[in-house]
Amino acid sequence: MVKFTFSIAAVLVAALSSAQAHYQLTYPVPRGPFSEDNEPIGPCATYNVSPNRTEFPLSKGFMEINSEHVQYTYSVHLVLNSNPSAADFTAQNSTVSNGTNSFPEQACLPVDLSKYSNIADGTNATLQIVYNAGDSILYECADVVLKSSPAGWNASACSNANGASPSGNGTSGGSTSSASALTASSALAAIGLVLAAASQF
Repeated sequence: MVKFTFSIAAVLVAALSSAQAHYQLTYPVPRGPFSEDNEPIGPCATYNVSPNRTEFPLSKGFMEINSEHVQYTYSVHLVLNSNPSAADFTAQNSTVSNGTNSFPEQACLPVDLSKYSNIADGTNATLQIVYNAGDSILYECADVVLKSSPAGWNASACSNANGASPSGNGTSGGSTSSASALTASSALAAIGLVLAAASQF
């Protein structure tokens, strides 16, 4: 009976781990709905350009992700094009931010475009995140319109789940996002199932 109980626990933990093998772009609004199957397909998880673009600041901007891995590297790429091709993302000058994080859940990735003096207010662009946690390269994109004063922009929304102050965007850390809370809730639910199953044997 004990072996059977531990087998149930192992299966549930394995299922939870396999479900937490990617990341979600939570801000700006990503192209299309999240799909684990599509994320490994570059440059933008196969989705077409979104007709609804998020206004994004020309300085001190950020992208927010919810990581399901504890450690990963990332790079953010900018393409100034209303409908970029895969080749546009491979240009050497498209990288605007990169780094490594060693914590899961919510992370704020700084994207400060102030050094690009040739970007005009109202320019259509696409931001791409390339994410690597060691198992595969994953992609997400957000279609934006670059603005000097974007409507509804909230710089204080940028925060990291580990409590560290985000760098490069002049904001301070804060609480975890709803996406992070959802991940934590899923983990707690799985643990509850394990305990419930164990109590019956």
